[in-house]
Amino acid sequence: MENELQILIVEDDPADAIRMTHELRKQGLKFRSVRIETRDDFMRALKEQPPDLVLSDHGLPSFTGFSALEIIRERCPKVPFIFVTGHYDQGLMVEMFESGASGYVYKNHLQDLVPAIQQAFAEVGQPAPPPETLVIEKTATPTPPGRIESTPARGSHLICSRCKKVRTETGDWEQIDIYLRKHRQATVTLGLCPECATRRQEPSDR
Repeated sequence: MENELQILIVEDDPADAIRMTHELRKQGLKFRSVRIETRDDFMRALKEQPPDLVLSDHGLPSFTGFSALEIIRERCPKVPFIFVTGHYDQGLMVEMFESGASGYVYKNHLQDLVPAIQQAFAEVGQPAPPPETLVIEKTATPTPPGRIESTPARGSHLICSRCKKVRTETGDWEQIDIYLRKHRQATVTLGLCPECATRRQEPSDR
């Protein structure tokens, strides 16, 4: 990874893309970004400048975030993919994580974007951006396979990629439907709860 992150932004609203990049720069991230709206532009961007990170809305007029996520998972499986959306929908959030997203940030809570990026890099086992690129807090060290950070990144909560439980502020694990009823517009990032992490290490579950 270079000193500057290469970020691909899948967003049809230029104003929303500007808000995202402004927030990232405000929090100390050094990066270059390209905004695209169509599948052709997306494929061209992957070929010309493979991204280190993808930030995507979920519903563009001619190209959905889910389509972009499917392509990334096939071609660049280690690249974190974070949905940044203005729609709050519990079912949509679960679908995003089931499809392989690394995180979910609500557009009205863009201050949570950098913590979500921190956690996303840790969860895919990629080195976090260097100190001069991003000020890392709790998640500077990538999480070893089968383990989980003891404290999630500031502003976000971990959702288990298997059982879909969310880690609460007290460290307990709660069903996502119950959690979201109490915490609307929460920011969550992908991980494994201790129970599912243990199961992944069992021979029968490989």
